[in-house]
Amino acid sequence: MFDQNIPAPLKAFAEREFAGEKLVWAARPDVKIAFLMSFAIWLFAIPWTAFALFWESMVAGPLVLELLGYEVQGKEPGSQMRWGMFAMALFGIPFVLIGFGMLLAPVFVLTKGRSTLYVLTGRRLAILQGRSTVKVTSFLPNEIKGFSRKEGPDGRGTVILSRGYERDSDGDSVARSTELGVIDDVRKVEQTLRDWKERASPRPAEG
Repeated sequence: MFDQNIPAPLKAFAEREFAGEKLVWAARPDVKIAFLMSFAIWLFAIPWTAFALFWESMVAGPLVLELLGYEVQGKEPGSQMRWGMFAMALFGIPFVLIGFGMLLAPVFVLTKGRSTLYVLTGRRLAILQGRSTVKVTSFLPNEIKGFSRKEGPDGRGTVILSRGYERDSDGDSVARSTELGVIDDVRKVEQTLRDWKERASPRPAEG
C-alpha cells in the first residue's frame, strides 16, 4: 500500500491508520533542500555561539573560580560587581542555548523530514509525523478553503493549504495555513488535491 522507502515503524502505523480507506496519494517531503537551507542557520550559529560562550567565560569564569576557593582580585564576596557579573552570566545563558539549537538545526530538519508522511485518501488529507510515537493531523475537504503552490524549475515545490482565518490574542484576524513540501511534481499534487476537494464538495441543486 505504501512505498517501501518509508521507515518500517511509520509504514506499519500508516497501514493500520488507513486500513479501509482508499489511498489516493502518499509521499514524503524531500528533505535535501530543507537540509541544505538549514546550513545557512548553522553557519550563522558558529559566530553567535562563539561570542555567547566567550561572554559567559568572561563573566562567569571569575565567579566559578571564586566558588572553587580561588582568590579573584577585585571580586570580593558580596561586592556589587560580583552580583552584577552574576546577573550578566544569567543573561547570557539563553543566548548560549539558542546558539546550540541553531547548530543542531540540520539534524532537526533531517530527522523531522524523514519521519513525515503525507497521505491523501478518499476521506481525508493527513500528515503523519514521528516513528515510535506518531502524531496524526487530519484535514477534511470542507476544512480546506483553498490551495496555492510554490514551484521550482525542476517541478518540485510546496503546496500551501489555506484553512481560513482566526483571531490572535490581540483580536486581529490571522490567516491559518499548512504547508506540504518539498514534494516532487508539485503541480500534479496540487491538482490531485483540488480534484479531491471538488469531488467532496456538495453540488448546487438544479432549479
